[in-house]
Amino acid sequence: MSSTIENPTPDPTASTDLGWVSDVDLGAIADQVGTPVFVYSEQQLRRNVTRILDAARSAGLDHRVELYVPFFPNSNPHVLKALQELGAGVLIQIPAEHEVLASFGFDKFIVSPGHVSDEEIAFWADTGYPAFFSSLAEVEHALELGAKSISARIDSLGSGKPGIKPADLARLAALLDAHGRDLECFEVYCGSGNSREEMIGVIETLFSMFTEHFPTAKSVNFAGGHGFDYAGWDEADKHFDWHGYFASLRRLADRYRVPEHVRFLFEPARDVLADIGVLLLGVKRDIITTPVGDILVTDGTRMLMPSAQLRDRRHNTAFLDADMRLIGTGDAPGGSPAAIRGRTILRHDYLLPGEYLVPDGVGAGCHMLVLDVGAYCATQHMEFLNVPPAAEVLVDADGIPHLVTQRGDALDKWRNLLPEMKQLVG
Repeated sequence: MSSTIENPTPDPTASTDLGWVSDVDLGAIADQVGTPVFVYSEQQLRRNVTRILDAARSAGLDHRVELYVPFFPNSNPHVLKALQELGAGVLIQIPAEHEVLASFGFDKFIVSPGHVSDEEIAFWADTGYPAFFSSLAEVEHALELGAKSISARIDSLGSGKPGIKPADLARLAALLDAHGRDLECFEVYCGSGNSREEMIGVIETLFSMFTEHFPTAKSVNFAGGHGFDYAGWDEADKHFDWHGYFASLRRLADRYRVPEHVRFLFEPARDVLADIGVLLLGVKRDIITTPVGDILVTDGTRMLMPSAQLRDRRHNTAFLDADMRLIGTGDAPGGSPAAIRGRTILRHDYLLPGEYLVPDGVGAGCHMLVLDVGAYCATQHMEFLNVPPAAEVLVDADGIPHLVTQRGDALDKWRNLLPEMKQLVG
């Protein structure tokens, strides 16, 4: 098989830029671990983090901006390992995540746990990590325990998630004052997929809160929600405009006279993780024609990444022949519309919502790529119908593929994370 994706007869009307995946030997990966398989790029992860940090530097905020990538959207320590070298931390939610990541050498964390028990509050209180407690009762218990750091999660933007309500902010300030403590940090989550303009509006909300209630806080956590465009092909089209956003953050920080020592925390998930991953599938039959529409049968299943159907999110796709040469993409004109079928008996086992244009020549023995699956995909694998977890492969910064999650066998119900990466034969 070809070592890289080739397009011997380019269609000028088709989208053919597959980014980093064009340089990956998908044939060798499929030969050694089979399909379906998630493939991730360390190089793309580094590029995405560096893009954000460079934007902060351009705005004069590099000494104030800290990134904490959430663990749960791609809960594979091997895949996220490069964050340590890049100086980025990890957002965690439960002690078990801390245990796993600590065993892989991670040591820079913030904690956003939702509502928690007294036992968990005691666990986080001892660590000293900023832990964003979501009620006055939880903050009060942390204060009574003498927690090394006191932080709070505030629900002021109607996200519906756990958080201290705006009407209670004065009580929170009084509670801290009664214990002689300052707030380390406060977090406000505004929901996912927001535009630059929407996120700039959130900046003013947080700075107003800082000025009125917590002027001695050491940091402000703007959380996540920075949009990623799954319909885009070029990196510039997909990713959030951090340069424009940080320029506005700098301007508003000056206007609100936020002291220079106050740090700004961010929890980018999709913008860092989405386009570091692809899902490689095998096409098992030629297109099946039915009275209600055509179907392309793959060896995948919605159980591998239910988020696409749950969120009604259309991922970009590409189709490859048996030798991993690019045939076309799922948005190129001239193809036949078909629903992408999974392999289970489930009536609604379609990997992606709606129909995709399947190029002429795609049939049994070909392959399909689902792009931008690095966030909220493999990590949401469902065990329903006894679908085993897919293998996961990380292509390191030198282009060498490593198996990081073993394919599940008939008895597996969980992703079979390997304690050490296993280099594949190139």
